[in-house]
Amino acid sequence: MNFEPAGGPGGVNHGWRRMEGNHCFNPGVNCSDGTLTPPIVEYDHTVGCSVTGGYVYRGTSLPGLTGAYVCGDFCSGVIWGARFAPASGWSSTLLQDTDFFICSFGEDENGEVYVVDYVTGSIHRIIGFTP
Repeated sequence: MNFEPAGGPGGVNHGWRRMEGNHCFNPGVNCSDGTLTPPIVEYDHTVGCSVTGGYVYRGTSLPGLTGAYVCGDFCSGVIWGARFAPASGWSSTLLQDTDFFICSFGEDENGEVYVVDYVTGSIHRIIGFTP
């Protein structure tokens, strides 16, 4: 997952297709020349196959989730919350392990976050998480 700060210059190169996360993809070695902006958080294919981006949680139903970037994986159904802490940097926490094929997230006018299951076409509001 990549991050572009508000007021940043924009247009940075996150490395695709030369890199997948922090790892060389094409070519398989020596792919970073120092000009690429690395991801803030990554996971490998033992965890999932394709990250589905989401939203920063700004709702009120789950105060422990406020400010976390909620995202998931299409194949594994895992939902994470990524946060930045000044002392330690970015980290991600498992929020839910679902049986969804996560293809999208949504956000309502109150900042509550929803997840979409590709297989069933159903939309689910995130109402809890495992801290």
